[in-house]
Amino acid sequence: MHLPSILPLGVLLPRDGVVAPRDANVLARQTASAVPRGTIISHCTVPGVVALTFDDGPYKYTGHVLDLLDQHNAKATFFVNGDNWIQGLDDESTPWPGLLRRMVSSGHQVGSHSWSHVDMTTADSSTRQQQIHDLEHALSNVLGMYPAYFRPPYATCEQQCLVELDQMGYRIVNFDVDTKDYLYNTPDTIQTSIDRFSQALDAGREQDSFLVLSHDVQEETTNVLVEFMLNKIEERGYKAVTVGECLGDPPGNWYQAPRSV
Repeated sequence: MHLPSILPLGVLLPRDGVVAPRDANVLARQTASAVPRGTIISHCTVPGVVALTFDDGPYKYTGHVLDLLDQHNAKATFFVNGDNWIQGLDDESTPWPGLLRRMVSSGHQVGSHSWSHVDMTTADSSTRQQQIHDLEHALSNVLGMYPAYFRPPYATCEQQCLVELDQMGYRIVNFDVDTKDYLYNTPDTIQTSIDRFSQALDAGREQDSFLVLSHDVQEETTNVLVEFMLNKIEERGYKAVTVGECLGDPPGNWYQAPRSV
């Protein structure tokens, strides 16, 4: 498996400590990327692309999503949790480590969605740090690295959350197209999510791009919506890419090395 190259980061944040100052290696890595820190990113900067993102997984439907992406030669980003819809993210007796490695080896991007999907704005500082570090630990066990991109649960990360996530090396990403597939997860209602996605792309121009929220834990998303989105992207002449690609950020900036403690 080929993993993106990453720069050495040195000593970062102890799992139960306070946010530590960034050393020279960390600062060099952060300045190597043009993607802003300390703010919520909701739009792509590269024209003509669609960044499909899938939150809350991995789950039993994720493998099918990966199959569909392969069939369309499409890339996407998976913002994963460690203890939300599943447990045992780094347990090799479960399917989850294999799915995570398949994401990376297939050229998709793995992002953080916190350990157990807590509201990072209402949580206290200690809880925020624990939510980040527990997922970092599990992903490092599986991938030998952890994400530099974070999707806040409930799409909320206010000022102190922004400051702390910045200090921990994360870029924070939301979306500008919400399929709301979690509200329409039945055969009779999924058409609403299809229409929301279709209307966004149909209203766009060639130079537009889109950052799309959906969920690989929803059955009708994986049964119906994903293939529709991929077909629509092709029909409209867009390219399906990762969040990093839609922001012009090379793969070497998508991940961080495990923290030393």
